[in-house]
Amino acid sequence: MPEEFHHPMVPPLFEREEKAVPGPFYVAKDQCIICEFPPSISPRCIRMNDALCNSEKYCHVFKQPETEEELDSMVAAMRDSCVKAIRYCGTDPKILKRLSSLGLRDLCDALTKPGQ
Repeated sequence: MPEEFHHPMVPPLFEREEKAVPGPFYVAKDQCIICEFPPSISPRCIRMNDALCNSEKYCHVFKQPETEEELDSMVAAMRDSCVKAIRYCGTDPKILKRLSSLGLRDLCDALTKPGQ
């Protein structure tokens, strides 16, 4: 990621889906309903895993955003996802402010207390 994207992370509030890469954006395990919408919005960062049956399919973050365009697409996927399974456990003030301004504060682990 560009230097401006490097900030500490808080522990994720949810377990990540398998095959997820380390980093601040993640899909909460067992929340994906295989709509395939997030990968269509952010194809450079989110994909469906290859599985023969639907019960084993899920989307996951396979690449953290490295450009503003990728960050924009990740935020759009978070905003437009019907199940709100894409989360952010980073602490970048600009990203937290952006997500909060879009009404996505509850998807920011640094701003949400467990059980809220």
